[in-house]
Amino acid sequence: MEFKVNTKEFERVLSQLIPIIPSRTPLVILEHFLLSIRDNLLIVYATDSNIAFQTSIPVISNGDFEATVPARLLHDTVKSLPDTDIKIVFQESDKRMVIHTDTGKFSLVYASHDEFPKLPKVEEKLSFNISGEKLKYALETTDFAYDRESQRLSLTGILMDIKTDKVVFVSTDGHRLVKLSFKNITTDFEAQIIIPGKSANILSKLLDEKEVRIIVSEKLVKFEIDSSEFITRIIEEKYPNYESVIPLENENVLKVNREDLLKVLKRISLYTHSKTRQIKFTLDKDILSVFAENMEMGSEAIEKMLCEYSGEQMTVAFKVDFLIDILNNISTNEVYFKLDKPVRPCLVEPLTQNENENLLMLVMPMRINA
Repeated sequence: MEFKVNTKEFERVLSQLIPIIPSRTPLVILEHFLLSIRDNLLIVYATDSNIAFQTSIPVISNGDFEATVPARLLHDTVKSLPDTDIKIVFQESDKRMVIHTDTGKFSLVYASHDEFPKLPKVEEKLSFNISGEKLKYALETTDFAYDRESQRLSLTGILMDIKTDKVVFVSTDGHRLVKLSFKNITTDFEAQIIIPGKSANILSKLLDEKEVRIIVSEKLVKFEIDSSEFITRIIEEKYPNYESVIPLENENVLKVNREDLLKVLKRISLYTHSKTRQIKFTLDKDILSVFAENMEMGSEAIEKMLCEYSGEQMTVAFKVDFLIDILNNISTNEVYFKLDKPVRPCLVEPLTQNENENLLMLVMPMRINA
């Protein structure tokens, strides 16, 4: 059996699937792609037992066939080829998949598809549609704040909190929090779904402007994108009550240019202690002073910048990396910092919100000289 395909089209599909392939696994079969050719359609499927993704592209074939092939070797081979049409032949006599180019050939051993895990069936409990652009934006904006190392599984993912009048995406590691609400999405149910961080990261790279159908079952959630299916296990823990940590009234308000502050923070961060990474904000009417010191090195830095500030004069400390992450994930030219006391949560918000959206970020201050 043989088929013809363009290298760049084939590479595009394989590149979408390769992040799912586990680097270490006792199940060697999971280090393979499942290739299925049916009616001039090439279906490529990969899974790591927690994530499953299947997509397809049209090809020219002389029949139907199914086999598993070494994922990384196939991906790297196709990626290395120039933009051209290639012929791929499955030699059943010696179980070899041979890639024929104009100048050479590449031979891989393939295996039977019998032992490869089947694409999971998602029994629909509830479903709704969302713009691919919105979902991509939500996953990318919340990606930095979930906890990569927590023993609390719920914090290692991104919460999709589905209300009847909106969908809210939340991530937190206990020190910072992101909450992004889309108000123009309505459903006839309410549910909370925690998407594992790795799954969310891979999924975000697959999304574009196309509409996405989200189908939820007891333990799985499926994202249908055109003819592709992305399925992941749900984290089965209750998410913390994120609303309870968001202060309702922070009366001290700092308005500052986001890009200017980012540049200041990156310069001042060079003078922070390598462990604490602490910087201090001193807030006054028209001036924001940013200060850092490394007593072990005997170095310190201070920089002042113009701002608009209404509230009591105060000094508050932050981990500089947290502020840089937050500012990198807000797109407006200016941002608000809303504070209460130097030890209370600080809110960071864009100056203007997108239509039917609300983005709020929270960061916990550090104790001075911590």
